[in-house]
Amino acid sequence: MKGRYTAVLLAALLAVMPAAAGAEEPETIYGESETESEAAETKAASRSAGVAEAETEAEDGTKPRNPEVEGILAEDAVMGARTLYSKMKHYAETTDNERFSGCFEDGVDAATIQNELMAVEAADEATKDLTLHQDLCYFDPTEDKTQSPYYFGVGLTDYKVNDDGTVDWYSTLLRVAKYGDSWKAAAMPDDHLLTGKYPEGFAEAENGGRNAVDLYPYFALRFSDNAVFEGTFYSLVNMAWQNEDGSISLALWIANGKENDRWCDSIDLVLSDGDKNITSVNAPVQQAVKAGSSVLCTVNIPAENVKTGTDKWADLTVSSNLLYQ
Repeated sequence: MKGRYTAVLLAALLAVMPAAAGAEEPETIYGESETESEAAETKAASRSAGVAEAETEAEDGTKPRNPEVEGILAEDAVMGARTLYSKMKHYAETTDNERFSGCFEDGVDAATIQNELMAVEAADEATKDLTLHQDLCYFDPTEDKTQSPYYFGVGLTDYKVNDDGTVDWYSTLLRVAKYGDSWKAAAMPDDHLLTGKYPEGFAEAENGGRNAVDLYPYFALRFSDNAVFEGTFYSLVNMAWQNEDGSISLALWIANGKENDRWCDSIDLVLSDGDKNITSVNAPVQQAVKAGSSVLCTVNIPAENVKTGTDKWADLTVSSNLLYQ
């Protein structure tokens, strides 16, 4: 999977994946997508530019409401973001540009609004057959100290579980603020909203200039221990980084939406950088996952199994097959 990305106002992720298989990813206008099958995994990702930094004051001079003062909860933000995004999809479908632009804070330029309109149109088409939802507010309020405590970060995910256990899912990341009785979309801060949730080893590798790739930079569900796709067992390798000794660590998200606990023994991994094979290995997982829960665990690959040494990764691809009972 390609690790290149830029911060955006919204980020969408479309995936079709059985619990243990390979993957194929078509490009989308807005965000990233993934399709996984038993045969192989190929990746591609695209990012649209985010909105310009929005002003915090509305046209009437009012600021976003203060959650800490007014008792606005994370649950309120999740419901507000879901309603807001539904409005955006409706206005995009009906090409109501004026009402669509009204979903954003004041200060967003017309060109950016048009880009977002096209993006949401594509997202609307991708989610028409997805009937289930898994939403979460992953910090309350925002960690952006220049604006806090006005903003919330919310991850909205629509999905369906197919008869064969594969999952079709689409996830949208929003930064929102409460204005009066409604919510508005806000610009992303300079630092990515999920940065503070990364494993310590990933942050150290990134800060140290070593290889470090977040394969799904807009996927919020992996940072919640109760986020699952009901009715299926699901796994996703979502981060990879290289340690000082040349070994490689990967973040593996495992979500058990089944009724029974599962034991994850090991995982078959193929890491590639373009046409170069980085490693092909079976690595231990040794992780129990209770029914109705999810975990973000770390899988390690020893340096002696890394064929490319510490060469910089330009286009990382990860194929995986989780072995579990």
